[in-house]
Amino acid sequence: MIKNFTRTSIVAILFGGVISLGIFSPLKAVYAHTFSGGESAAFLALVKILQADSHLVQSNIASNVTLAQAHANAIAEHLDANTTKELAERNKLVTNDLTKAISDLNQTVQSRPTPTADVVKGKIDNIDALLQEAITVRVEKNQLSNSTVKAQAISDIIDETLERYREAYGIEEGTSTAGHNTIVNMADYQSAQAIAAKAQEMFNEAKQLIQANGSSSTSSAITKVGNDLSKLKNDIDTKIPYDRVATFANSTITSDLKAAFKLESSK
Repeated sequence: MIKNFTRTSIVAILFGGVISLGIFSPLKAVYAHTFSGGESAAFLALVKILQADSHLVQSNIASNVTLAQAHANAIAEHLDANTTKELAERNKLVTNDLTKAISDLNQTVQSRPTPTADVVKGKIDNIDALLQEAITVRVEKNQLSNSTVKAQAISDIIDETLERYREAYGIEEGTSTAGHNTIVNMADYQSAQAIAAKAQEMFNEAKQLIQANGSSSTSSAITKVGNDLSKLKNDIDTKIPYDRVATFANSTITSDLKAAFKLESSK
């Protein structure tokens, strides 16, 4: 069942259960453990979330540098030490390059005078390329082509969507939503919109994998998930109250994802 995770919870899912590396030659890659489907799904979700915030840096830099800075900070917050430690097990060079690229973006948008949109775009294009490379070294090929893994990633992305949408209204986790009827944090609201769109993007990837396998038995269930995600995005775009959006996500979308992609069998 989808839960409202904090930003750090996605990282916790992704990088839990570290196994000791032991003694090894510095010239030879040694993997601490084989990542599970759930861990790989969380990594795929994380990449989509980083992409969402990075492109919001781009769209805001010319008109509202404060918002651009907030999104750059969100990217840096997600790529923490645990994240880089696990990614480095597979490729230290990609890890270092990605860490430097995100730090460079953050420093650039904080600088004065405000950088041009073209300068920021170049840095974001670099981050996009590195994230794609990170996927190839971090996620097993059989998991990358597994529709259930990608469906679990949809679930994780929705968790983050709800987290940002809740924070956009200034609602503390575990507290009443009463009286919170106005968006008070525009950066989180923009992120909720963009991450909801990433859930749709991941759904299209999962759907293509199902179709490639020639399965038609779940076509109606898959169509329903697509409609659910469109409604989620529209509800956020039109600022439907948080509690209604969360209820819809936690009940209807969860159930439909399980039916369409058999999520329970992947856990």
